[in-house]
Amino acid sequence: MVKNTFYYYQKVIKGGSILKNSVDIVVNTDFLKAYLISKQLSESEFAKTIGVSHSTVNRILNGKRNLGSKFIGGLLKNFHDLSFELVFSYENKLPKGNEVQSVI
Repeated sequence: MVKNTFYYYQKVIKGGSILKNSVDIVVNTDFLKAYLISKQLSESEFAKTIGVSHSTVNRILNGKRNLGSKFIGGLLKNFHDLSFELVFSYENKLPKGNEVQSVI
């Protein structure tokens, strides 16, 4: 599973503070590899269809690179039989060095 981290601010009711949280978007690489095999698509053909380089697809599928919006958007735009929920998922976690900031 490869992660792509997006940060958002969540208001913490107690004390009126803002707590910095992160949301990781995780790709199910096993599912995606099986899908490419079932559709008889090479990594290169898949990459060309979604608008990224072959090396980007290869690195994502092998866990060496994080996802980007171009990869996610290209996949969802060009493969209508796939949904976000089938290929990706979210993980919530607090990042290292989490800070609580007061709202003034």
